[in-house]
Amino acid sequence: MSNFEFYYRLTYRRAKDEARIDWHREEPPLLLKEAVEAGEKHGRALDIGCGTGVNSVFMAQLGFSVTAVDFIPEALPFGIRRAEKAGVKVDFVAADITKYETADKFDLILDAGCFHGFNERYRILYRDKLLGWLSEEGQYVLIHFSRAHALGIVGPRGRKRKEIEEFFGPQLKLENFLPETGGKPLCQYRFRKLSLLAKA
Repeated sequence: MSNFEFYYRLTYRRAKDEARIDWHREEPPLLLKEAVEAGEKHGRALDIGCGTGVNSVFMAQLGFSVTAVDFIPEALPFGIRRAEKAGVKVDFVAADITKYETADKFDLILDAGCFHGFNERYRILYRDKLLGWLSEEGQYVLIHFSRAHALGIVGPRGRKRKEIEEFFGPQLKLENFLPETGGKPLCQYRFRKLSLLAKA
């Protein structure tokens, strides 16, 4: 088990409630809300690194068929309880997103804290999977630290806006960007997959 995984598993195990988890947020990201408003339909959604399930439940309440994936099994009971309380159905899956396989296509994919934990090798694998999962003109919302974790042992490997935009281009077009979230260096990106017609 890596230091990264150990840290997250221990945090969820020790948490008696969601408020004790540092990265827990009750309010969905602004650009996730914007993506929902900009979408033409409420189809399938994928929540990568779903954590306590706040965003998964939010999307399900709006009519999306939601698959929520986290590689920390201890995180999922929080999301399951939240979905049950809200009276919505969410398919919670314990899996490493770089190994997760599905034939489903998603109209909306959210990553609120997963991508910035990967090294270069896994970033590329992640991107390839993401592009295969996104439906034509599907949207991708990324919440990403703009700088590295102070300890350098666990936590985010931050990258700047230019790096992120170039990494996901040209297949994904950046439609909006917010530099900070709640006073923290959490940047928000909203991408849209270019349609086959636009590429022709």
